[in-house]
Amino acid sequence: MSEFGRFIEMSRNQKGLSKSELARRLSITPQYMADIEKGRMIPSEEKIEKLVKTLELNEKEAFKLADKLPLRVLAEAKQDYYKQGS
Repeated sequence: MSEFGRFIEMSRNQKGLSKSELARRLSITPQYMADIEKGRMIPSEEKIEKLVKTLELNEKEAFKLADKLPLRVLAEAKQDYYKQGS
């Protein structure tokens, strides 16, 4: 199990949600939800954002544990990088 998967499972349990209920709220299958929690799958940015909203998670922590950056953060970093070179 990955850190991200443990984090999601723990957060889901704290909210008193079943895997099936959380999967329904995210519009994914219960099997895909199980794969996320077991560390077999890392969800897309969109799904991570839905997990953050649904489970009321810290967005930065969730993305860090998933080893991803939101595309908007990458775009901002790219702009800053090129501004510095001017």
